[in-house]
Amino acid sequence: MKIKRLKIKNFKCFENKEFEFNDDINIIVGDNESGKTTILEALEAGLNFQYRGKPLSMQLSTELFNKSCVEKYLNSKKSQDELPEILIEVFLDGNPSLKGSNNSKKEDTEGIFIRICFDPELSDSYKDFLESTEKITTVPIELYKIEWFSFAWNKITHHNKRISCIFIDPTRIHPVFGRVKYINNIINTALDKKSRSKLNLNYRQLKARFDEEKDVVSINDNLDIENEITDKSLKIIADIDTATSWESNLNLSVDEVPFSQIGKGEQNQIQIKLALQNKAKDVDILMIEEPENHLSHINLVKLINYIEKNNSGKQIFLSTHSSYVLNKLSIDKLCLISNDYIRLRDVDKKTVNTLRRLPGYDTLRVVLSQKPILVEGPSDELILKKIYKDKFGCLPEEHGIDIIVVRGIGFKSYINIVEPLSHSIRIVKDNDGNYEKNIKKWIEEYKGSDSILCFSPEENKMHSLEPSLVFCNSKNNSEIDGLAKVMLSKSTYKKYEKIESLEDKQGFLLDWFQTESSGKKKVDSAIRIFESDKKINFPEYLTNAIDFES
Repeated sequence: MKIKRLKIKNFKCFENKEFEFNDDINIIVGDNESGKTTILEALEAGLNFQYRGKPLSMQLSTELFNKSCVEKYLNSKKSQDELPEILIEVFLDGNPSLKGSNNSKKEDTEGIFIRICFDPELSDSYKDFLESTEKITTVPIELYKIEWFSFAWNKITHHNKRISCIFIDPTRIHPVFGRVKYINNIINTALDKKSRSKLNLNYRQLKARFDEEKDVVSINDNLDIENEITDKSLKIIADIDTATSWESNLNLSVDEVPFSQIGKGEQNQIQIKLALQNKAKDVDILMIEEPENHLSHINLVKLINYIEKNNSGKQIFLSTHSSYVLNKLSIDKLCLISNDYIRLRDVDKKTVNTLRRLPGYDTLRVVLSQKPILVEGPSDELILKKIYKDKFGCLPEEHGIDIIVVRGIGFKSYINIVEPLSHSIRIVKDNDGNYEKNIKKWIEEYKGSDSILCFSPEENKMHSLEPSLVFCNSKNNSEIDGLAKVMLSKSTYKKYEKIESLEDKQGFLLDWFQTESSGKKKVDSAIRIFESDKKINFPEYLTNAIDFES
């Protein structure tokens, strides 16, 4: 069974939205408050009749309704047909018994829906509510009902829902609730029906033997011995009723430590792995809320490797803020929630495979950023931040500008990720001594895209950041001395100040950045410039790169 689409109306942050999914892995990403969790909660409601792990009927509140539909109702004449409703439709594939046209699109297809709506049988109660309430400030959810049906118009219950789904959310785990709800979920996920029956039977037999224990018999013999409480026999016994939730009385242990008392990262890993292992193969859909929560990098690597190798045909929905998770599980499975909903299916396979082999790059930053600037190294990043801070009095991040160092995988991989999203992106690139070949010809590949802008020095002698800074501050000795004073360490500046001619000073600085330890020297110089209050000149291509107003 696979989820093909999800349609949400008036549920939390979504007024009216539709989402299509991949049959295997769906990595849901977006900014905070974009609706990642809401998608998972909507699926949980539609498939399990639950909200945050509890029955939906117990969790019904006005907080579930989209603010716009509530405001619209409150500003209306409050007639019965103006009462807002929530509709969650899950379009499925794999079970013909769910097929019908009872959906908002009137399509003849498989699916399930949840509808939270006014109960017309309570019309008189609503009329009384209107007449007795001077000012209505909320939706009268006490007069609402919840419908759970298939598209074939058959009522759904937990016994006939035909699809199994588990939602693992580390934020829900705590010692009390974890022991009851999560242990129950784990037992039902990891064990088949036969194994669960054996556990139940043996557990009840164990409890029955409790009544026969010598000390228990002695206590009961002396309990109400004078029959003052009742003239009948009063005993303390173990509850062996089969209706009792026996799972809630069991616990897991890890190295003899109760499951509820181990670290939350370990709890999270165990739940996910058991759900994937699922010996009974009962689970069709696995939803995971931010698997990176509570995990060190090494444990996250192990967990993602396990998910990658053991998904065994399950459809996985996973929200994340981790570039590592996104890269390792395949960036072309990304489902981006922003102004529009976009599935990143068109990233070229070479980029996908590169990132799966080298997942430690900040790809999620470039996906989420509205104003990304790609640079070659940390020195470029620091200098751009310095220019921005001098001009606007704050760092670029405070205005939503994200400067990202591309490092080992280069500009092309990042562009291949962003291009299908049609996001604007700025690139600050060295010309490496040949502007015509390394910049003009390089950018021709993206000539048709107005969203990709490249900034680089046009003069070949200004082949990278440091020579550009040197030549921009070389009008006279005073200007270049000011730059050297900021860029160089005290010991190096002592050597520099012995030089007299402008040309020789330029040569000294250029040669100094070409030594074997030039990488560290460049970063050290950039840090000094960033921290300095002294005014120096910056190359025009850098000042243009941070100018988003033009």
